[in-house]
Amino acid sequence: MQRALNLLRGIAHVEILCRYPERLLNLCASNDIELWNIERGGGAPEREGAFNQGEDVELRADMRVSGFRRLRGLSAGHGFELRRVARRGAPSAIKKLRRRYVLIAGLAMCALLTRALSLFVWDIRVLGNESVPDSRILEALKTLGFSYGSFGPGVRSEELANELILEIPELSWFAVNIRGSHADVLVRERIPKPEIVSRDTPSVVVAARSGVITKISVLEGTALVKPGDTVEKGDVLVTGRDSGNSSGPALAEIQARTWYEFSACMPVKTTVKRFTGEKKRRRSLIIAGKKINLYFNSGILWSECDKIIDRRSLTLPGGASLPVALVTESYLRYEPIVTEQSRERAESILRAGLEARLRSELEARLGAELVSGGDISAVAWESREDGGVMSVTLRAECSEQIAVTRALTKPAGAAE
Repeated sequence: MQRALNLLRGIAHVEILCRYPERLLNLCASNDIELWNIERGGGAPEREGAFNQGEDVELRADMRVSGFRRLRGLSAGHGFELRRVARRGAPSAIKKLRRRYVLIAGLAMCALLTRALSLFVWDIRVLGNESVPDSRILEALKTLGFSYGSFGPGVRSEELANELILEIPELSWFAVNIRGSHADVLVRERIPKPEIVSRDTPSVVVAARSGVITKISVLEGTALVKPGDTVEKGDVLVTGRDSGNSSGPALAEIQARTWYEFSACMPVKTTVKRFTGEKKRRRSLIIAGKKINLYFNSGILWSECDKIIDRRSLTLPGGASLPVALVTESYLRYEPIVTEQSRERAESILRAGLEARLRSELEARLGAELVSGGDISAVAWESREDGGVMSVTLRAECSEQIAVTRALTKPAGAAE
């Protein structure tokens, strides 16, 4: 860090001819003049106009340019001679470039152009979305006037948010954070409001799934079924009507035995990739959305290959993005190899997939019907292999709560 600061201020490499070096060092210390890389020479140089001859000692050292000017002013009154041999650092570099007007103008134009480009948005990232794809959000923003190349200071985030939520009803909140030429589009998706039946609304309890009732607990209303009855999905289990035939709310918890059956199959012989080690790369530049290929042959390299795309946007110090990106397409060649799995391996893969499907089915119904989850009571498997295809069937018996309250849409007193 100190070396960088010295280069920024300017460094002078000097030769000093003095009879008493210790006095010179004391003089520099008292005047706050720093010397480093001090070396002792072999004697005085023998050339006209140089240092005096005699018993003087020659020293070589590095010092700051400002210290060199002060030490040169002290040299006449303290009996030593000072000569600057070389000069390094930012001041000397600027002095060399002082008369190169075209280069200075080019650097100034480059700086102005970079500053101007940083005022436009060249990189947009969508954050916070799960079900709504990025492409839909970006397309809607484009129709509203915000896309790649938009003028950053002219973006009105609040107005854009109000219009975007009208374009995409699935979104409940939207914001744009712009940092230089980079924009983060933050969204929040709307959570569907579940159907909530009021305690005062006439309703009935229906079966969310077919099964055999094992336990029933009526909190409000009149039960139309009893334990041991078989019901179909959608059957009315509890009605809200009282003895006076007037409609009211219905609420109950009904446990039932339910059954699930899933099947899956897979070929015993499968094709896998064996990479040969052959690799090709193609590079291209994308400037303000326009692609420029840096290769000549644009045909398909191999029929069997994997394609990997690496995109790197050019950025300035501080994170400002430029409208330039380098895209590298890597092609990895492979050979398709046919392998045969064992019966046990294929059956294990299918069983794992069916078990995951059964659990996801129960969880999905939990979220959709707002009922408690189910327990798996028993599982039976059936496996067979026919024509090189392994098939596995899962039959599961579960115990779950099937009661779902539904509001009545018919007028009170009408027939069910």
